[in-house]
Amino acid sequence: MVDRRSLVTGAFVALVAMSGAAAAGQAPAAPAAGAQGRGGPAPGRGGPGGGGIFGRGSAFTPAAGAKDLKSVLYNWIWHMGMLRSGNEEDLVKTLEYQADGGTIQVNGQACAVKKYRISANYQIPGYRTQIECTLPNGQTYKNVETMSGEYAWDEDIPGAEIVAGKGKATPKPAALQERLIRLWASPQGAPKAAIAGAAGLSPTESFGQNPAALLDRQAAAGAKSTTTLTWQGDKAVVTFPIPGVAGAIATATLDSGFLPERVVVKNGTNTTEFVYGNFEDWNNPLFKIEALYAGTIVERRNGTVVRDLKTKVTEVGQVYVVVPVPDSVQRAAGK
Repeated sequence: MVDRRSLVTGAFVALVAMSGAAAAGQAPAAPAAGAQGRGGPAPGRGGPGGGGIFGRGSAFTPAAGAKDLKSVLYNWIWHMGMLRSGNEEDLVKTLEYQADGGTIQVNGQACAVKKYRISANYQIPGYRTQIECTLPNGQTYKNVETMSGEYAWDEDIPGAEIVAGKGKATPKPAALQERLIRLWASPQGAPKAAIAGAAGLSPTESFGQNPAALLDRQAAAGAKSTTTLTWQGDKAVVTFPIPGVAGAIATATLDSGFLPERVVVKNGTNTTEFVYGNFEDWNNPLFKIEALYAGTIVERRNGTVVRDLKTKVTEVGQVYVVVPVPDSVQRAAGK
């Protein structure tokens, strides 16, 4: 991993990456604390909330060792490198992710990954996952798993049916809850969902704000938090609802550096566990911005491994990701 203390130009790169969403004239935040040496101050600042490298202050500086919910949520998203601009707002709107091998379960069989690419937009919310893998009998399995808002469907090509006559979209309403859980339990989705729950808002409403300032404002307005906090030694355990899935509750265990080790989601009789490790900036070497993502991802459903992925590359920032819903999918849902 690149030593964040040596990234003299990192703040400029981050500013370029986030300029589409940051307000004009805002100074970029310093790089977040990463897996190497995390917990110490970033260049030119005294720690989270320290004002950024150009001296602009944020609304909140967590006390050393603070164990309250607001401090933990702020530290979680700060250590992930998701707070940007001089105001330290969550400006990570989208993700492009590619795996470098691994397996996924297809019809009860382990399918060796040849291609696994996620294009996610946390504000819609929606994503498209392109999958190509090899089954034990040597056959190739291909699919594009897609969800957008209240719709889920599969595509035979990315963007099927958006252009008339191009591709086939197959409605998959039964897969919506699973896909929403996968989004909001993901390394970047989980802290967004936890903060939204604490603010009494949806992730779309809470996006693009300093989390501490948001929580203070919502508390003053009488908003009720549905996110709770307990501790297991030096590990924070944050419990929050999964947006869009009634009754689904996620429990995230953070390591001593406020990065998520695991997220366990209970939804009715089903339990889905996501185990994360090897957090680094997986962006292209020419586009490092110290926004961290998990290098290993293991997903288990009711104890069975259904996805085991190793990260190849990410693009974190404001990439262009749209997930329009085909007319056929809307008609199938009676819309």
